[in-house]
This record gives sequence, C-alpha cells and structure tokens, in this order.
Amino acid sequence: MKDRVFEGRDITRALEAASVGLGMPVARLRYVVLEEGAEATLAAPAAPARIVVFLDATEGAAPRVPSRPASSPAERAAGDAKPRLRRLVAAVAETAGEPLEVVFEDGDETLVLRVSGPGEALLLERGGEALRALEHLLQRAVSRDEPRRLRLTSERFRSDRDAFLRGRARTLADAVRADGVPRETEPLNSYDRRIVHLAVQDEPRVRSFSVGEGAARRVTIAPELEGPADSPEVQ
Repeated sequence: MKDRVFEGRDITRALEAASVGLGMPVARLRYVVLEEGAEATLAAPAAPARIVVFLDATEGAAPRVPSRPASSPAERAAGDAKPRLRRLVAAVAETAGEPLEVVFEDGDETLVLRVSGPGEALLLERGGEALRALEHLLQRAVSRDEPRRLRLTSERFRSDRDAFLRGRARTLADAVRADGVPRETEPLNSYDRRIVHLAVQDEPRVRSFSVGEGAARRVTIAPELEGPADSPEVQ
C-alpha cells in the first residue's frame, strides 16, 4: 500500500493539491480524510485539512470520503487520539471494502491497536506489508496528539509474519550459498531482526549481522567468513 498525504485550507483545497501534485484529475483519486480542518478556537489552533491518497488504487476509482465527522477541537485539546484512530481505521476499511474492528491496549510508551475482521486477511498479504503501511499512516495522522509509538497488530499477524520472515531468511541464505554474494533484508524492527537471525543460525555456511541505524536497520546474510567479527545480533 503506497500513500501520499496532502494538505489544504479545506478538503477541496487538499484535493486540488493532490490533483496537481500527482497529475491526476480529482475524480480518479482514491483517498481517505485524515483531518477535515478546523478554524482556530480558544481551545485549539487552526488545523489544515489533510488527506491520504492511495497511489496503487485502480484507475477510474471514485473517491470515497468517510461520512464520519473529523475530530473535534475538544478532542484535539484533550490529546485523546483514540476516537480519531478508530475513525481512520474504519475509513480505510471502508475504502478497501473490507470491515475492520479495533481494540486499544495502553502502555507507557506504546499504544497497541489490535484489529480484527474480514479486512485482516488483506492487511496480512505479503508478510504484513499493508498492515505496516497502515500503521505508518496512523502514526502520521495523530503525531501531534499522541506522543506514544503506535503498534498495529492482529491475532494472525505475528504467527504469519514470523513464518514469512523465516522463509525469507532461508531464501536469502540459499542465494548466498549459491553465489557467495551477501544479501540484505528490507528495514526491520528489532523483533523481526531477531527472527531472521535465529533462522539463519540453522542455515549452514552463512551468518547474519545487522547494519544501519534506527528505522533503516537491516539484516545482512553473508558467507560464514564475511561480516563483522562479533556475534550476530539477537535482539
């Protein structure tokens, strides 16, 4: 799932910005409203309208705007992002045509959103690529109101994701053994890197180590005599 966020004084202006920026007529944009925009009040400053446009949408798809109201100035002032997150998940599900429900789990540093419903299978395709993209979209949408990191997950996600990562590690290990050329994964979080490292430990004549910083950190799988001298990262 690819996306781009556009802003404007109101939704019409945000759509015009998206149309110009993407070189597409408004009628072909498939989008979800992140914020409808609001005038300044004593409780909250003025907020621009923001939309997210899905770039991999089919041609000729009509825009679908959720009828649910945007967050109120009182909600923004209180800093409670949950009602907005619930509406955004429902709006994305409506756009995709597959219903989703969400339950929140509060932590000191992380707010977990557990989704379930018919749309869950769509989010888990290709190792959870769409779920991670939706997580990124939601984080961007409430970054001004919710200081905690958001984590989007589902009942099926973790087991499916772990199996996908183990299979990916085996595939990369086979390729490295075939030609001796190191391979890298896509950027992974610390848990996902650990799954890859543990899978590689069971593969002969290859080793793994992490490279990069922060969100760009990846796992490199290389012939057993190449790479840093320290032990593979397992955290």
